Amino acid sequence: MNLNPLKPIKHLSLKETAYENILKAITSGRFPPGSQITLSDLAQQLGVSLMPVREAVRKLEAGNLIHVRKNRRIIIKEYTPDELNELLQIRLKLELMATRKAVKNCTDETVKELERIQAEMNSAKDIEDYFEKNWIFHHTIYQTANMPILEGIIKELWLRVSPFLHIYIAEVPNYKSYTKRTHGGMIRGLKKRNAKEVCKYLSLDLRHAADLTTSLLKKRKNIT
Repeated sequence: MNLNPLKPIKHLSLKETAYENILKAITSGRFPPGSQITLSDLAQQLGVSLMPVREAVRKLEAGNLIHVRKNRRIIIKEYTPDELNELLQIRLKLELMATRKAVKNCTDETVKELERIQAEMNSAKDIEDYFEKNWIFHHTIYQTANMPILEGIIKELWLRVSPFLHIYIAEVPNYKSYTKRTHGGMIRGLKKRNAKEVCKYLSLDLRHAADLTTSLLKKRKNIT
């Protein structure tokens, strides 16, 4: 059994590949929030020298995904329930803004693509595959807004909350059932080009995931 969260790098673009590998390990919860690791540990798991790992760590710290202590130990960013709720409020405003614009630009081809992605989510064999398809589903809508700056900010916020969603929603049975309903509502609203309906189901989708995550986090930390 391989206990390393990371896989050795086999490509030549070490700097970017190191970053993508470590980012995936963080956002998928393989490096859980609050856990610690060293540069040498990362380099050993990836099978590279310290230099590309240092570059990747600088980029991850700039994105507020990790914190590097003075002793050079790396701590995966951990949020309190209140901070996660604050992130939700910010996400709601930005993602609803992108969605309203996306409805105006939506085509029949976009709707068909979302239906295809949702079908893949429904048949996903594991949580990591499911969450990757979930991101693609939402990203497809936000990309349709044609607001690249806003889209970039939304992606950054998604990366911050992803580790928590992976870890805590993994504890919930039948985790697919709720997004099947909310995503279905979003697709129906897009077919009618009804921004109000799409935003209603997007809000339900985000609030449900956030409420579930903060509830489980409070339970783990014995917060009332």
